[in-house]
Amino acid sequence: MRLSTILGFIIGFTVIFLSIYIRNPEMLSYFVNLPSVIIVGGGTIAAILINFNFNQILSGLKAFRFTMGGSVMNPEAVINVLVAMAVKARREGFMSIRELSTDGKFPLLDIGVDLVADGTDPGVTRGILETVSDYLQMKIGADERIWRDIGVYAPLFGMVGTLIGLIMLLQSLDDPAAIAPNMSIALMTTFYGILIAGLICMPVAGKIRVYNTNTALSREIIIEGIASIQAGDNSQIVREKLRAYLAGRQ
Repeated sequence: MRLSTILGFIIGFTVIFLSIYIRNPEMLSYFVNLPSVIIVGGGTIAAILINFNFNQILSGLKAFRFTMGGSVMNPEAVINVLVAMAVKARREGFMSIRELSTDGKFPLLDIGVDLVADGTDPGVTRGILETVSDYLQMKIGADERIWRDIGVYAPLFGMVGTLIGLIMLLQSLDDPAAIAPNMSIALMTTFYGILIAGLICMPVAGKIRVYNTNTALSREIIIEGIASIQAGDNSQIVREKLRAYLAGRQ
């Protein structure tokens, strides 16, 4: 679990609600407004359902794990595995590298291992791996887009709630008892929308984008490493060739 993410959420919510509590502890209850929750939450959910299908939404929600310490293909670890495979392939043949399969830890690498062990043509192998890599890049990018869109829709429906509250306020000017509740709806919907976007959705989308960037580098290393193994390069050449990718990103 990533400490920075947990710490960020805790600090963000604590700063906001502590500032309210310090001013007046009783005011915390004023920031709970069911109509505002319904407008912002219900409207945002409706917009997401219109924009995406269920599979895309579920995939996007599952991507939240990337912010909480989901497994990342560490480039150094990937290089070490590929170098070990290069050593084994030169000593015992391509079939032997199946013994070094990562059992799903690095899915793209496992696909490459199977292709090499099966004697697939190097050009075909590279093509398949690049296609799979592009798909993974696109899929994680779609997950990011869902969170970013939620971060757009929530403030928009916050503004819708503000307009509703103001309209109701203007219609009830002759009833002083109704002014405060309607003004509360007008202000709280905007508060909820901005809070959801700024403290949850946009940071999560940013974290998913960073994850996608990091795994993209590992996928490039895997594709090049598999190609080197098929070409019969020795382990030292494989290591230096793959470490060049890390040097280029520093």
